[in-house]
Amino acid sequence: MSKSGGTEGVRGRASEARRLALKVLRSVDQGAAFVNLALDELLEGADLGQPDRALATELVYGVTRWRGRLDYILDYLSRRPVAELPAWIRNILRLGLYQLLYLDRIPDHAAVSESVALAHEFGHRGTAGLVNAVLRRAAESGGSVPRPRDDGDPAARLAVEWSHPEWLVRRWLGRYGSDRTVALLKIDNEPAPLTLRANLLRTTREGLIGGLASDGALAEAGRLFPEAVICRRTPPVRSLAAYESGLFSVQDESAMSAARAVAPRPGWLVLDACAGVGGKATHLAELMEDRGRVIAVDIFEHKLRLLAGAARRLGLASIETRRLDARELAGSGLERAADAVLVDAPCSGLGVLRRRPDLRWRITPADIDALAGLQRELLAAAAACVRPGGILVYATCTLEPEENEGVVEGFLASNLEFDASSAAVALGLTPGAAGLIPTGVPSQGGSVVFSPQSGGSDGFFVARLVRRDG
Repeated sequence: MSKSGGTEGVRGRASEARRLALKVLRSVDQGAAFVNLALDELLEGADLGQPDRALATELVYGVTRWRGRLDYILDYLSRRPVAELPAWIRNILRLGLYQLLYLDRIPDHAAVSESVALAHEFGHRGTAGLVNAVLRRAAESGGSVPRPRDDGDPAARLAVEWSHPEWLVRRWLGRYGSDRTVALLKIDNEPAPLTLRANLLRTTREGLIGGLASDGALAEAGRLFPEAVICRRTPPVRSLAAYESGLFSVQDESAMSAARAVAPRPGWLVLDACAGVGGKATHLAELMEDRGRVIAVDIFEHKLRLLAGAARRLGLASIETRRLDARELAGSGLERAADAVLVDAPCSGLGVLRRRPDLRWRITPADIDALAGLQRELLAAAAACVRPGGILVYATCTLEPEENEGVVEGFLASNLEFDASSAAVALGLTPGAAGLIPTGVPSQGGSVVFSPQSGGSDGFFVARLVRRDG
């Protein structure tokens, strides 16, 4: 993109987009907000046109993705370490440096002057002078600073180069080696594709693609499942006529594998033990042709309200919601009653870092251990609801074995009435088939690991277990 200026009105709206982005970044930096929720909330009440909404979104996600690298450069250019600066000023510097290094359309002088203006608004004359001096040095040097020394241990260098916490880079290097780790780090900094799940009770995939085209969206068939549609270009999703008509839901292809692994049949009683806002529950109901019962359980009432709204929009009548901690399912009256139970467990989210870039700065190794403990509790409680001969599916959106294979193997070791079943067979995936590499790779115990890939699906894990009949 070429550098260009603009009218006073355009500059004013762009300034408001920067101000909005700064407020989101500061709240995320302080640990008080998740990036997607904070951005959506502020955009909802903002009087911004689509180009400026896009600018605010680019700034928020771009700065969050590249925060580690930005801080490394700022530490070199500033006399005060970034971590010691007030949160407003720290994020103004990140915001300005991101524009200088990554956004060709914004002139350097505009990136600097707008950042200084923000520093006056959210700081004082001294901090404004600091912002001005540091960003001018960055503009003059093009952000070129010495790289971290390797000394035979590439973790620190890669952490800066690809903007990930060093503990995570070191963890992946030990498990995957250098080439695959670098590939993962690179993918985490790419924009995530927008994938839709066609509601096959109301349309066909081809019909949805055609309808989207009439609304100015460019879409194509997905690679894994017959309901998957990948959008390459689209207006805001909620503005599409097909959305209002309940013709699709937004869901990544790998996440579709959770309900697909259940393989529910019409007339079944299926329990979604960690339903959230209903992406999996509505998929289950669609696969069951909306015949039978899907009991969607979650601990948060506001998520269940969103789930109920999604079911109404999609025209689904088979979903029931219950507010309940899934760890208490053993006393819910559903013991040994369900034909299938899905546990899409809370997890570290380290398979979806391109969608949730703030998680890389939020999650710690201790969190992984704590989450694994919670996941074991949830799986054990949910298992009590599976009838003899019934299905139990466990899924996460992380790549970490402590949260995936470790949880499943521990469960099977202490629940001898359950056996591993092939998730790949249930999903109809053939490892090595055209278009599926490196997605859909069976791991131990019949589970499937979806590895993040450029332009493709997110990282996801799914295991399918069967309770013995009798």
